Amino acid sequence: MPTTTPADNAESIGVYVHFPWCLAKCPYCDFLSVAVPSPVPGRAPTASEARASLEHERYADAVIAEATLRLGHLGPQAPLRSVFFGGGTPSLWHPQALGRVLKWILAAFGAPNRPTAEQIEITVECNPTSLDHGHIEALLEQGVNRLSIGVQSLSAQRLEFLGRLHDEQGGLAAVRAALEVGVPRVSADLIYGVYDQGPEQAVREVETVAATGVSHLSAYALTIEPNTKFGAQAKAGRLPLLDDSLIAASFSAVSAALQNVGLAHYEISNFARPGHESRHNRGYWLGEDYLGLGTGAFGTVRLPGESARLRYKNLLVPERYVRAFLDEPPSRPFEESLAESEWIDGPTSIQEALLLGLRLEGGLDLGELGRRHGVEPWTKERSRTVERLIRAGKLRRDGERLSIPREQWLFADGIVRDLL
Repeated sequence: MPTTTPADNAESIGVYVHFPWCLAKCPYCDFLSVAVPSPVPGRAPTASEARASLEHERYADAVIAEATLRLGHLGPQAPLRSVFFGGGTPSLWHPQALGRVLKWILAAFGAPNRPTAEQIEITVECNPTSLDHGHIEALLEQGVNRLSIGVQSLSAQRLEFLGRLHDEQGGLAAVRAALEVGVPRVSADLIYGVYDQGPEQAVREVETVAATGVSHLSAYALTIEPNTKFGAQAKAGRLPLLDDSLIAASFSAVSAALQNVGLAHYEISNFARPGHESRHNRGYWLGEDYLGLGTGAFGTVRLPGESARLRYKNLLVPERYVRAFLDEPPSRPFEESLAESEWIDGPTSIQEALLLGLRLEGGLDLGELGRRHGVEPWTKERSRTVERLIRAGKLRRDGERLSIPREQWLFADGIVRDLL
């Protein structure tokens, strides 16, 4: 049975902080990231070179200024469930600057100064090229209790194809360092379904990473996004891709291998030991509100007096973002200094929760979701569709909770489309 977390049964809020800089842009990545210029033409900067060129404290000042303005307009907040530093490469940020932001957030929500991962999950995304024992120890000192490490592959050939800067031992070394230092929760990311990688190779990689002792592992099939280098190459017919049947076989083989070593397959691309599921991501999947801070960060919040929720996206250029909150602070932060925004009404919130929540093994409680957003989710058309999908073996219903059987996860996108 899936583990229950506070995000399943009570209103809570997460905070996402975006650190936009990285050493190099990976060709498959469609997240906002800004490559730090290298002092040596023809190669990416080292982590130390990149850190020396960044204004760590000024960026922290801007994030705290933004958080102060946004929370001042939101009023009383639900309990804090998680803080997630993503990017980019947040492990390039000086731990003291990151820690100052973290301490401000915890204090603003009335949370303990150093919460356990069971109380409030605090995650930093890390790349192996910018992570070592000393940096990990410094993050722990600041109160971080979870690291998510981008291993991606254990093959030199595939790492080069994916544009990664570490070698085949670098990812494992970073994971082992985190475990040796004593990080309470360590997660690793792997990508499978890469050209010339069969199911057996995918299984060997996930088993090797799982054997380190990580408590969480994300295994993603390579997805080609349109606004990426891979997307442009695929459109031009110049990107070698793995056959869909091999990707499907890899999905099944990876799932079986990780479950055999005690990592439950709790979401389509995620595996965890009991109690170590990602609380922050569960919040996304279950349609909980979250406050987005930093360059290009998304947030979805409910403003006082509004029935709909506001989804916003911050300014996309780091220099403009910093100026907007330090030099020209807006009087209406949810109307000014945004790249874009939109109102999310109740029916749309239901659709989005179905789109993401049905990726979870335990699915979601459609009745609770409707009550939270003040709409009736069991429309006649949706009820008929649910019954049809149940008869076809594509959906399960337990009271008002819907879930997709694991054997149907490969077809989840089509099943969800029928329900929207």
